[in-house]
Amino acid sequence: MKVVCIDFETANEFRGSICSVGIATIIDGHFHETEEFLIKPHSRYDYFDPFNVSIHGITKSATRNALEINQLLPQIIPLLENAVVIAHNAAFDMSAMRYALQLYNIPFPVFDYMCTCKIANQVWKDLENYKLDTLCRHLKHEFKHHNAKEDAIAAGKILLAAMSRINVADPYDLAKAINLKTGKMYPDRYTPCSLKGPSKKKKDNTCLGVKNI
Repeated sequence: MKVVCIDFETANEFRGSICSVGIATIIDGHFHETEEFLIKPHSRYDYFDPFNVSIHGITKSATRNALEINQLLPQIIPLLENAVVIAHNAAFDMSAMRYALQLYNIPFPVFDYMCTCKIANQVWKDLENYKLDTLCRHLKHEFKHHNAKEDAIAAGKILLAAMSRINVADPYDLAKAINLKTGKMYPDRYTPCSLKGPSKKKKDNTCLGVKNI
């Protein structure tokens, strides 16, 4: 089974102001390839907020000659097709994709997706929080936080570690074991990834729709 881990960084508070995307592909439990693209935000939302820049270090000048997201889609969409898409705090990344594509009147690609923040919330019950850096410290995985490619790889590491801990070899089996409802993107709508059933943990603020996790 192909798994595609994805992470977006944004230029400002508007989620569609994507300025970087990182992609890590996992096939049969092994990392296959990783990609990172700088992206020129849509002209209506190309302001780089100093707060965002302080987090990811990407400036407007760095993306001046980059492609816009609509120009990158021919490279990105084939990676997502027939794959399970993984993101940490997927609510943010999926909405970033939706808002960005809506700016260009582009239908959403179709795929299933899962959130490693919600997965971790069920698999490691005793952690202080489920931020990406906290989980990576727990798993002893070193990475550069808020670099889109490294964040995507980190999400993949969390998924694989969770599958190993629960002793399953398939993301769908993992979702079933921890009562995770898989999210789904459709051309004109989406359904969210969510926890369900009796094993649902008390609400954890680190899985809310904020990027700085």
